[in-house]
Amino acid sequence: MAVTKAPEGDFGSRMRHAREQRGVSLRQIAEATKIGISALEALERNDISRLPGGIFSRAFVRSYAAEIGVDPEQTVRK
Repeated sequence: MAVTKAPEGDFGSRMRHAREQRGVSLRQIAEATKIGISALEALERNDISRLPGGIFSRAFVRSYAAEIGVDPEQTVRK
């Protein structure tokens, strides 16, 4: 299977692209991380108003990144 380069663009689009390339559903991430699907959808839409804020948002991003096989620490620095 060929891996395509992540599209340029916003954070949420890049994360969604990486998730889709790996064939991982939002439901799978929600079950593994205990983060609600609505919060994961908001993350992919860059809708920070739906996230809890502060260190919790960073924890959500780290957990999401780990589940899709992306370096969590590098992801929160972007």
